[in-house]
Amino acid sequence: MLEFKRKKRVRRILYSKPALLLLLVLVLFLGRATFQIYQKERESRANLRQAETEVSALAARDIDLREKVERLQTESGMEAEIRSQFQVAKPGEKMVVMIDDDAEAPVESAQKQTMWGYVTAWFGRK
Repeated sequence: MLEFKRKKRVRRILYSKPALLLLLVLVLFLGRATFQIYQKERESRANLRQAETEVSALAARDIDLREKVERLQTESGMEAEIRSQFQVAKPGEKMVVMIDDDAEAPVESAQKQTMWGYVTAWFGRK
């Protein structure tokens, strides 16, 4: 009988309003902490993906720069780079400059002409 009374007293304490309120506060506190950790994990995963993308882009750029350095270490590579950046020729070579014949004609202004300007333009065309 004594054991039955102890169990009854323990149940009364556990199921009391202050105990249930304390458990509710504890659950809310732990739930909030869990949610914050979840958000940080998602942010970390996004940062990891971004960092991996940057690493792969930098690796590709590193390969490209190494190829350019190797090309510039040769005589023909230096010559090609100088010719692409500056218009130069070796002694004895001649340069040809191509000019496009279909150069755009100057665009007439869209301003209103005076009557006299209109008449002189009309007679000037014929």
